Amino acid sequence: MTCNASNFIIITLTRVTSIAFFIAAALSFNGYYVNTLESGVSLYSGLFHVSTVSMAVEMFIFVIGGIILLSVPFRNGKENESIPLPGLGLAEYSMIVVFSTIGASFLVSSTDLVSLYLAIELQSFAVYILSALYRNNESATAAGLKYFLLGALSSALILLGSSLIYGYTGLTNLDAISNLISVPTSLSTMGVQSSVTEGVTLGLVIMSVGFLFKIASAPFHN
Repeated sequence: MTCNASNFIIITLTRVTSIAFFIAAALSFNGYYVNTLESGVSLYSGLFHVSTVSMAVEMFIFVIGGIILLSVPFRNGKENESIPLPGLGLAEYSMIVVFSTIGASFLVSSTDLVSLYLAIELQSFAVYILSALYRNNESATAAGLKYFLLGALSSALILLGSSLIYGYTGLTNLDAISNLISVPTSLSTMGVQSSVTEGVTLGLVIMSVGFLFKIASAPFHN
């Protein structure tokens, strides 16, 4: 009875989360005003920038997330037999989809170094779970631990690059940083503009290395 009650709660939460994603997609569609969002709207002091493109992508992400959760099969009330991924429970499967969907929705509208980092870290939680999917397998556990350590290293590199950019510019908004290094100012006559550009370039290179670690891209895939 306890097992059935636990499964019922997990299944209910999965269905409720799926419905919440569809409602979020419907709300995004309801607020999709092309004329108003043509130039974009900044939210939370510039942390996010909502535009027609970001709204369309978010609607697509929410719909896909809801369909994935809605299509989870439940058979015989047995948790381990109802999931297409061996070794993965219903609650974990749902959390993977939730973290990935919310992180992706934040990422497409992020226009600040802070929100960009938080969105990427939120998405990384799902990858950490997937890397140690077969929990009873020693190799899978070792792989999960290694990826977690590499993820921590890549997060540190992203933060280091972000701190360098902030240290040289005093800004975290991506549009403001782009305007600062692209528009010549009176500081260029004193050589300050050159040092700022070099510092931002160095920070972007370090951040790029961290991002390549995150997605396991060559030559950081091993």
